[in-house]
Amino acid sequence: MDDGTADALERAIAEAGGLLVELEKFRASGGDDLPALRPEVLALGDRARRLHREDLLADAAGQLLEEGNALVGRLRTALRALRESPTYRAATAAHAAGDHAALARLLPQLFEGLELVPEPPPLFHAVSWLRRNRPRPPADVAAEIARLRAEGIEAEGDALARGVDPELPAVPLLDERPAGDPVCLRFALDALPPAVYRLADSGDHLVHVRLLRAPFEVLVANALDPDEVGEITFDPAQYRDALLDALRDAGIAATRA
Repeated sequence: MDDGTADALERAIAEAGGLLVELEKFRASGGDDLPALRPEVLALGDRARRLHREDLLADAAGQLLEEGNALVGRLRTALRALRESPTYRAATAAHAAGDHAALARLLPQLFEGLELVPEPPPLFHAVSWLRRNRPRPPADVAAEIARLRAEGIEAEGDALARGVDPELPAVPLLDERPAGDPVCLRFALDALPPAVYRLADSGDHLVHVRLLRAPFEVLVANALDPDEVGEITFDPAQYRDALLDALRDAGIAATRA
């Protein structure tokens, strides 16, 4: 087996696995070819690993590559059909227009395990406070919070993530305050648009808007759990006080909690 065939087989197996994850997040995929595709994708990887352990992969690599490429083609076809479906196209149009009533009907039809949350709990957004595993300057953190307040939080639309898609991005929020973070944002339930959804299997919350511009409260932790902080070397109390000073200088009210 030449290196080119081995590399191509490895890429085909990896791509088939990624496309399967992408396909399985859609509720409508259950009625298509998915029941047959999933075991075939898993079996392909299992066979390649078994043959590699038995030092027999070289003779079978060409045949496995053909099967892998055929699987990739079938997965791409299934995904294309989903993204060209009336439900998907209607959802993308409603998303772009900010039609929350239509999205409330369409998104649970489209995504597996996604449910509308009419009355969400207080939700949190983690603010990046580390760079290269070292605390960012407090003034930089305060400046980022000021930018989020002025410009909003941009949505994410990873093709592999559940409950979202590149044309249907959402802003992920946490239902618990992020542990180990000295500062975070908290949204009250009446501050958010009527576009909050929850993934049933994980409990993750998604706000299905392209840009979340809503009032929030800034929380600065009184103390941090050393087990959550890990091996980062810094004085939490000193950093907390510097954060409070930087936020005050930026004209941002903060609550110690």
